[in-house]
Amino acid sequence: MNPDEELVYEVDENDRILRIVRRGELTDKSLRHRSVDILFRDSAGRILVHRRAAVKRVFPQYYDMFVAGMVPAGESYDQAARREAAEEVGQRNVVLRPVGRWRFDDAEVPQWGSVYTATVTGPVVPQPEEVEWFGFLTEAELAEKIEQDDFCPDSLFFYRQYRKLRGYAV
Repeated sequence: MNPDEELVYEVDENDRILRIVRRGELTDKSLRHRSVDILFRDSAGRILVHRRAAVKRVFPQYYDMFVAGMVPAGESYDQAARREAAEEVGQRNVVLRPVGRWRFDDAEVPQWGSVYTATVTGPVVPQPEEVEWFGFLTEAELAEKIEQDDFCPDSLFFYRQYRKLRGYAV
């Protein structure tokens, strides 16, 4: 199926469902949607960072510290997170730990993001249509990379919210 044809929820500023729309319309009109964002770490505590594929419609070739995606119509946040983990990086049956849900107010990608953490339990198998590079970085290495490279603005926002919760400077 063409990703633009996928049905997703348009939501309001309080995360109430307004209607179901095609993903392409949601993206074209910058409508508020639901997303899931999973921060994966390896057994050493390093964070999985990846570069989005050049064919991505939004933020192509930007870096991201989350495995993320929109919540399709008919799925809960938790169901979407489980599916995204399996589809994007081959992580099945992982323990997803909910961190929080935040509203990201942005002209291009307004959304409600439900953030999770998880530990990589097997080989990372990135989906080629989604990911063109990945690696594991320490938090210090990630901080340097954020200064040097373009990261998805919604992911930067959610990462800063996550760090605030943990009591770290942002």
